[in-house]
Amino acid sequence: MDGSLFSFRLVARITTMLAIAVMFVITIQNSVVISKGNERIQANQLETLTKVLITQAALSASSMIVDQDQERLLALTNQLATERLVFDASIYDSEGVLFAASDAALSVREVLGLDTPLHTASIGRQQLVEPVIHDGSVIGFVRISFETGKVTAISDHHYRKSDHNMYWMLLMSFVSGVLLTLLLRRKAKNPTGENLLLQQTEPSLDE
Repeated sequence: MDGSLFSFRLVARITTMLAIAVMFVITIQNSVVISKGNERIQANQLETLTKVLITQAALSASSMIVDQDQERLLALTNQLATERLVFDASIYDSEGVLFAASDAALSVREVLGLDTPLHTASIGRQQLVEPVIHDGSVIGFVRISFETGKVTAISDHHYRKSDHNMYWMLLMSFVSGVLLTLLLRRKAKNPTGENLLLQQTEPSLDE
């Protein structure tokens, strides 16, 4: 009887430990999935924001290109460059000839880092080009270089903080489970240290 009881306890302990290990692994996997989901949300938000900005810029530049108003085009590019996520802005005609560019604007090769090893100059930047349409025809292009690093810096900080809080919660949950198990294990014994379960089984064995 003692041998079978011991075997049952051993199997119960092993099963419990395996269940805890599986739950811990699943929890960690879910936390990684949540982190990856936050990154995808951030990328989608950035893509939407940059697309809206360059589309609005192309709409604003349409009438200016038709009127050949270079002064207003220059003012538009400088205004775009003052936006937090914009590095520089340039406007071209349909042949690719530069109409206007913001102050300290770089060329396409410089923005893309084509002349630097491993294109290091382009790190943290994203370049978008939007056609300018008038009466169904392309009359020019707007090119904007975005400082994606500045835009994502704030959200990255919040996402990292959220991830750290989640990991702390997981750790505290694990520690709480261990402490609760130890507490219940101590309560299952009488003051002399004898196991209550064995005491209950002894009379039945004597019978």
